[in-house]
Amino acid sequence: MNQRTLESSSGSRRFPDQPPVRDWASLERRDCVEVWSAGSFRYIAYVDDLAADGQLIWVIENGTGSRRLFVRDDPVTLYLI
Repeated sequence: MNQRTLESSSGSRRFPDQPPVRDWASLERRDCVEVWSAGSFRYIAYVDDLAADGQLIWVIENGTGSRRLFVRDDPVTLYLI
């Protein structure tokens, strides 16, 4: 994973080297992603399921196993790792 070094115990990170995923439909089940919101790293997750048009995506947070649903208009940014 690029730029994986933790900067503090709070889990903050530097932005990844690669561009964010613009087309969620390009992701596949089991892809590993970094989830960012409001310019801050939130967690690493795995794609669990997604709509064919890329408007909805389910991810499972690494470590906690929490399953979360995002709608394309939600204020999150995904980076493929």
